[in-house]
Amino acid sequence: MNVAILLLLAALPAAAMETRWIEGTVRGFPVVRDAGGHQIGEGTLTQYIEDGKLHAQGIFDLRDGRRIQEETVLEQQPGLRQLFWTWKESRGDQVLREFSVDLTTGHATARKRNGDGFDTWDDHLDGTRDAFAGVGFMYAVKNLTGRLDKGEKIELSAVVFTTKPRTVTVSVSRDQVGELAMGGRHLPASRYVIHPEVPWIARLFVKAPDQYLWYYRPAPPAFLRADIPVAEPSDPTIRIELLPGPESRAVGRAPGRNRQKASPTSAP
Repeated sequence: MNVAILLLLAALPAAAMETRWIEGTVRGFPVVRDAGGHQIGEGTLTQYIEDGKLHAQGIFDLRDGRRIQEETVLEQQPGLRQLFWTWKESRGDQVLREFSVDLTTGHATARKRNGDGFDTWDDHLDGTRDAFAGVGFMYAVKNLTGRLDKGEKIELSAVVFTTKPRTVTVSVSRDQVGELAMGGRHLPASRYVIHPEVPWIARLFVKAPDQYLWYYRPAPPAFLRADIPVAEPSDPTIRIELLPGPESRAVGRAPGRNRQKASPTSAP
């Protein structure tokens, strides 16, 4: 093996996730529902490539007057890695909450309105270079569906805000296959669960619900629906649906019990 190859291998992150599905330019107009299925807002998703990086932005206008804006930057080669993430909730010109993290350096900030002022956090987090945050998990899980469909349970690092920024471990697995009735159609779909691996003692103090992502099947997978908290784990769960129309209805079954022990993304 020559020196050039050795240097190349050294430059590749050990736990980089394989980019199975390369993303390009996309624009979409999803709807937002509450946990009961009632529409509470509309959104615009924009995705494009600039300077070789994938940029994605979601803007959601809720019917109670709030606007939520989420932006992220990812690289897709030599592997999938989220570089930056920011999230902001506002009402008119007043910012209510704002979170951001530079996953390349671990610098994370949080700002949350408290009366006439703000509570703020400015921290350095370890272990963020292979972590994902917010919408980054939509891309991560999409590229892991092949392994998850074989029964693997995969551990990932996540950056969460509670409101203080912190890193946690989550496990991802497929927990349902079937159909999703959406936009007047019945679409074959698989559901994947993101489960926070919270130590039992911490569960007494931290509310960390499971999150669910639905993708069209068979491959290539396409995002259909997310059941996630608004931002912080203690927030109400909302449902983001790719297609407008009546609320989506899931008809599915649990996959066979051939689950494997959780494995990190560096596994082949």
